Amino acid sequence: MSVITPSTLETKRLMIRQFTQEDFDNIVSFMKDVNSIKFNRLFKIIIDSYQSQEEAISYALILKSNGDFLGFCGLITLEDKMPMECYYFLQPEYWGNGYAIESLRKIFEYAFSELKLDKIVAYIDQGNTRGWKVAERSGMKYMGNVLRKETNLKKKSMFFLIHKNDYYNQFQI
Repeated sequence: MSVITPSTLETKRLMIRQFTQEDFDNIVSFMKDVNSIKFNRLFKIIIDSYQSQEEAISYALILKSNGDFLGFCGLITLEDKMPMECYYFLQPEYWGNGYAIESLRKIFEYAFSELKLDKIVAYIDQGNTRGWKVAERSGMKYMGNVLRKETNLKKKSMFFLIHKNDYYNQFQI
């Protein structure tokens, strides 16, 4: 799937935009504070997607009120004909304010209306309680635990899913 993504999506509080060169220092700072193999793996997938058929849509999250860089979110395909997976990372000082939920709902809106996706998935480490709460509050349903082949880790992840119809039933007027 070849995707042309908008340069900017907006919510009431957030500017969800493509990365620019000015984001470099924010990303480097963010990576220093993140102790996550999952983040490093995602970053490699995003970089590798530029030379492959895999699609990666990644946006910087900017707080409208003051221009602060909060983190990033997006969608990625890991295997051909598989649903896109959503991801989100916020700097810890911005946790608990609903920014991840707000950004994911906007990403879902874009994915279902413009990309014409039927469903989006998320795989979350079992110990990441904040992560699975964000998925649930964004409208995703917990479908069970799965052992993911592509991670090469012998660890189960929580599997979440949202269908287009469920999204529209929950969030569209």
